Amino acid sequence: MEPTAESRPEERWLGVLFLALALLYVVPFWIVRYLPTVDGPCHTYNAWILRQYLNVQHYPLFQQYYRINVEPYPNWLGHGVMALLMFVVPPLVAEKLLVTACALTLLAGIWYLTSAVRPGHSRWLAFLAFPFVFNFTFQFGFYNFSLSLALFPFVLGLWWRHRDRPVTLLYAVGINLLLGLCYFAHILSFGLALFAIAILWLATLRRGEWRRRLAGVLVLAPQAILPLWYFSRQGGDILPSYWSFERQLRYFAGLGALPFLGSEQDWLAGLLALTFLVLLLLTLRREGLRRPLRDERAFLLLAAVFTLLFFVSPEGMSGGTILK
Repeated sequence: MEPTAESRPEERWLGVLFLALALLYVVPFWIVRYLPTVDGPCHTYNAWILRQYLNVQHYPLFQQYYRINVEPYPNWLGHGVMALLMFVVPPLVAEKLLVTACALTLLAGIWYLTSAVRPGHSRWLAFLAFPFVFNFTFQFGFYNFSLSLALFPFVLGLWWRHRDRPVTLLYAVGINLLLGLCYFAHILSFGLALFAIAILWLATLRRGEWRRRLAGVLVLAPQAILPLWYFSRQGGDILPSYWSFERQLRYFAGLGALPFLGSEQDWLAGLLALTFLVLLLLTLRREGLRRPLRDERAFLLLAAVFTLLFFVSPEGMSGGTILK
């Protein structure tokens, strides 16, 4: 559905407000000298080593005690971006530029996804992303995971816009580039992006369309190369979950990824969780029995599948080590 002439002024007004709030959200990064994250200084230091690795005149011991692994492992993107930035700005500024990019890219991605799913409608839903910017992993300093999380909605939005269109070279390059960046940021978000595309593809597939839409799947075939290589190099067993179902349920229902600074934030997370529940019930009441079925309802199925994954996946999938 295309936006009407009446909806465009409102859409522009919402866009200006969204941009203004997004810029205000990153102001705190620039009014302090040091960013108070947990692992952030470690990642900044690693990027600084990459920047100075060839500077043997000033740092002759780096090449003696460090070796750069140039194999295509995930978790390269954040360190690589900061190392490149350090050629023109000091390390502390490079870190602030990276976290600013994480925050703004996530918000821009949610705005892009909402416009892709329902053009000209429901743009206000993008404002619900703001509380998730300063989430638990972000404040822990898991910069690579934060970058991958920011790329996730762009991947879904781009695929959704082109799901029923003929595959073009521009789209093929764009979707594979985004997924490649997501892989080099963090493999968890990369895998979930491909899984989400698969669920949405199946949920929106109509009778007699599978041959035409098969090209949209084949264009993603290159994305199997790096994960297959990565998992072939990994060893060990998956750690079982040590969280009880009751603890998982409390964490999920209370949006446990948001309260980071203490119990004072619990009521805000609970209020936001209640807001999502009310919106879900209103959506089901308004559209649950309406015909014909609209493609965007596939996101309800995707949300249900992701919720199920949360409860059945090992705790190690959300642990600190894998998210760095």
